[in-house]
Amino acid sequence: MSRMEGSMTATGSEREGFADMALLVRAFQVSKMLAVAASLELADRVQDGPKPVTTLAADCGADAAMLLRLCRALAAFGVFAVDAEGAVSQSVRSEWLLKDAKPTLHYAALYWTTPGSWTAWGHLEHAIRTGSCPFEEVFGQPMFPYLSGHPAEAVVFDRFMQHSPDARQAAVVEAYDFSGIRLVVDVGGGNGALLKAILEANPQAEGLLFDQSAVVAAAPPLLTEAGLADRCIVQAGNFFQAVPAGGDCYLLSQILHNWSDEGCLTILRNCRAAMTPGGRLLIIERVLEEPGTTNPMNFLADMHMMVLFPDARERSLREYSGLLRETGFSEPRAIATQSPFGVVEALAA
Repeated sequence: MSRMEGSMTATGSEREGFADMALLVRAFQVSKMLAVAASLELADRVQDGPKPVTTLAADCGADAAMLLRLCRALAAFGVFAVDAEGAVSQSVRSEWLLKDAKPTLHYAALYWTTPGSWTAWGHLEHAIRTGSCPFEEVFGQPMFPYLSGHPAEAVVFDRFMQHSPDARQAAVVEAYDFSGIRLVVDVGGGNGALLKAILEANPQAEGLLFDQSAVVAAAPPLLTEAGLADRCIVQAGNFFQAVPAGGDCYLLSQILHNWSDEGCLTILRNCRAAMTPGGRLLIIERVLEEPGTTNPMNFLADMHMMVLFPDARERSLREYSGLLRETGFSEPRAIATQSPFGVVEALAA
């Protein structure tokens, strides 16, 4: 029997597994097509009904023939539908690309293929072989200084954080009891999306948003639009130097995974120095368990941390416990949410 004949005797389930694997091998192409669809805002443009591809192309400034091929390819994956006359319409999957979908994947589709992320991932093998950080190897600087010099990418990153496709903000508000908390300090809170969600659900609370000046500059319009400007102070600073005192609940949402253990210890010590005994610290991160018991997206997140930052990583509860005990906090407890993110709560000892 020849090798070709042998391959033809594979069972149906084996062939199905091969097809799945073949798709994974080419998944980067699908990611890029989705990014283009998001950039052209195709989902929003067909929300009111099917549109001829010529009309759609004119609306978004695209070549009609090329756009048809893009939409046809995406439709093969259930993203949009294209009829025999070339009219493009919404599908169940493409609706998640609407900018106002809840949750939305519009900003995620844009972020994952930004030049910084896309280029850094292209150097993954070098990192695996050498232990270096792909992003810094390619661009010669850390990610956040890079974003400061690339404002268009910084806007995409901030909007991706604000419109978390995992519905992180709503899930945290639903899972954790913020009643009785007077002042919530969001350390490294970006444009204030999480703090906004907490304040909206807890009218007794006030907030203090703390992050770098270029980052928090985007917060006042968001807070004003939500009617929260009088309940939230916006303060610029560097959490590696100091953290504002006076809060009774401190948040670190998607912060510690960016840093090495040494960096995390510095941030946690600065938080502890700002807190009184019994104050609450909430670490909001993907908490790793064993492969097969953890959402696969958590391991992708861990890989992305490896690509972007030296020594950055997602961590297990045991690893967070060690960091917290070393910096003056109690043994933590993990609180599950309806998203891939968990809340790790510790008290200032």
